[in-house]
Amino acid sequence: MKYLSALLCPLLMLATLLSFPSIAEQKQKLGNWDVHYMLMPTTLLDADVAKQYQLSRSRHYQLLNISVLNSKDQQAQQVELSGTATNLAGQRQQLTFQPIKEGAALYYLAGVEARSEQKITIELTIRQGGVSQVLKFTQDVYPE
Repeated sequence: MKYLSALLCPLLMLATLLSFPSIAEQKQKLGNWDVHYMLMPTTLLDADVAKQYQLSRSRHYQLLNISVLNSKDQQAQQVELSGTATNLAGQRQQLTFQPIKEGAALYYLAGVEARSEQKITIELTIRQGGVSQVLKFTQDVYPE
């Protein structure tokens, strides 16, 4: 029985993590960049972290986290981001990004309003000097 418990515990943990695909980090290779992105409910943020970065914690908001790395050396890239979040009804939100630098890491955060369970399409333009790439993805969101 102990062996079965030792085996089932990690499997249940893995199944739990996989049952929340909407908060898993994802990545796309765009040109010379690895673009990591994650959309998650702001209610999952620690209250102190939200306060430190002046982020709203609300069941009606999702946090979009973008990180752009050089594909060769994985160094964080300073970029300009602009874009929109659009739901299936065609309601569009302009996204405003806040850069967060922690040591060598650089993240870009934006709030996305989502008042109900829905699909949201994120479309971003990422610019650095004369280089421009487009990141587009659709994700189901589940307000807490």
